[in-house]
Amino acid sequence: MNFVLFRLAVRNVLKQKRRTFFNVLALGINTAMIILLLGILRGSYWLMIERTIDLRTGHIQVHAEGYEAEKRRLPLDIAIHDASRLARRIEELPEVKAASPRIRAAATLSNGRYRAPVLVMAVEPDAEAQVGVIQNSVVEGEWLDSLQSGIIVGKKAVDLLDARLGESLLLYGRTSQEANNLIDVPVRGVFSTGFSEMDRMVVFVPLQFGWEFFDMPGEATEIVIRLNRTLGASKVVSRVKDILAKSTDQKLHVASWQYFAKDVVEGAKADLIFYAILFVILVSLAVFGITNTMTVSVFERVPEIGALRALGMERQSVHRMLLLEGFVLGLGGIVAGSILGGLLAWWMNTKGISISTEALEQVAIPMGDKFLAASRFVDWIIGGGLAMISALIGVLWPARRAARVPVTAALARGVR
Repeated sequence: MNFVLFRLAVRNVLKQKRRTFFNVLALGINTAMIILLLGILRGSYWLMIERTIDLRTGHIQVHAEGYEAEKRRLPLDIAIHDASRLARRIEELPEVKAASPRIRAAATLSNGRYRAPVLVMAVEPDAEAQVGVIQNSVVEGEWLDSLQSGIIVGKKAVDLLDARLGESLLLYGRTSQEANNLIDVPVRGVFSTGFSEMDRMVVFVPLQFGWEFFDMPGEATEIVIRLNRTLGASKVVSRVKDILAKSTDQKLHVASWQYFAKDVVEGAKADLIFYAILFVILVSLAVFGITNTMTVSVFERVPEIGALRALGMERQSVHRMLLLEGFVLGLGGIVAGSILGGLLAWWMNTKGISISTEALEQVAIPMGDKFLAASRFVDWIIGGGLAMISALIGVLWPARRAARVPVTAALARGVR
């Protein structure tokens, strides 16, 4: 009986070609949009998260206790002691790829005529090369060398100060003891990350230079940790705390990237709410469209339904037949949407949309220069599932109405 009902459902769907076409088209477009949006959502946020980890936070950071409360003034007097030794101890964990001690300090860079406020990052060149990506962003000159003095400057800062590779700039700062310090430093390299704020304000120097310039021998304001994989960073935090507790008596604060990139996390949450509302709207439109067309179809087929009832079809069977029609429409929408969504997803995964330099300069969060999707098979499952749910919900009320059609009233209208 179920197979007979399915054949009747397929026949009824194919008989109403125009309505079927628009229902399948609506479901297909909704499915394709959901597949595309899921891929874009995943791609954009993974890109933003990875760029934030690469350029700003690393996977995990370690600070001396009390540093976070005073971080706005970039305190040098709240530092991690014996930082390089602790970094090597952290690197003993199997989940850790590298750990880089850093001194983060405010300073001023000048060419004698113009000056610019900068954020100095004193790093171990070899460790930083594994933790960050700046060494891969050097467009002129070369990366830092622990044995040679020199400074790596962002492209925008170089343009602002009209500096050249190999020329010396004046670096002014204050030591951890609040003493003034001024020194000539040669421009060893120029980097360009595409993140306007970083290219304009951040400069890199060797950690050995930072120890001397800021009068902080063996110390660092932070240790930035790079893991082998992003997922599970919060679980590694407890292991880092354990190994540090065994290695030093100093009280230290350890947290994952989510703690230091709250703006990114909050932005992602806000956008997830927006996309959830958009998905609800898409599903609601599909349900409304199918309910409308199926209601009209049931009204026109009242005599036919009455004849089927007169021939012995039960109300429950009429209800099932209409639900099967919704199921067939859902299948059509899934096939159409999967093909259309696949083409759109392929384009966004491989070609993407380029982001202009002007647009990147307006963004306060690190982004790449291209907007790419990251589609997964589960996107097709979610899109197809929502399409089927939309189709079944859309025929639910018309199916119940059809099942309640009185046989005598239906026959009185005559079968067309």
